[in-house]
Amino acid sequence: MSTAVLTHDSNEHHGAPPAVAKFGMIMFLISEGMLFAGLLGGYFVLRWAENGFPWQPNHAWPPQEGIAALPVFLTSVNTIFLIASSFTFHIAEVGVNKGKSGLFWLFITILLGSLFVGIQCYEWMHLHHEGLWFNTGGVYGSSFFLITGFHGLHVAIGVLLIIWCFLRQALTKCFTPAHHPGLANVALYWHFVDVVWLFVLTLLYYV
Repeated sequence: MSTAVLTHDSNEHHGAPPAVAKFGMIMFLISEGMLFAGLLGGYFVLRWAENGFPWQPNHAWPPQEGIAALPVFLTSVNTIFLIASSFTFHIAEVGVNKGKSGLFWLFITILLGSLFVGIQCYEWMHLHHEGLWFNTGGVYGSSFFLITGFHGLHVAIGVLLIIWCFLRQALTKCFTPAHHPGLANVALYWHFVDVVWLFVLTLLYYV
């Protein structure tokens, strides 16, 4: 066997080619986008049925009295942490493209993502204590917790994926300027989750 073939075999990256892996991630995110669109669209229709459209100030929402108010300020601050994590992840990826490890900014991204999940858990406990849960508040309560819980699950999975990237880079230095499809695909997922949250925040908290 020639030296050229041996060199090629020793440097070959296992798994799908980067372009194929990226295409697969994009297709997956499109399907996830459709799922979130269905959840938010369902919420919109249910609120329309309860509240009329265009939504009038004199039509109460949530429809029942005594339902705990959402902590809009706390959630807005929490949103800043999540959006900031997209920037830190981008900085990490830019660093890898320049030949750096990107570990510091990946670590900051993990902290920010974990902080978002932790604050959302606190918000859920607060609302439960105030009497709002899946089985209270009618369609309002069930829709709210279904949508925010589903998104929170995606954020938690994203944090685990970033931890996986961090450990791989720390232990093996596998992400290089020439080859880092795993990091790039996790970045796509993370940015997608952040953008989806802006729609969730706007429809559930601000509108």
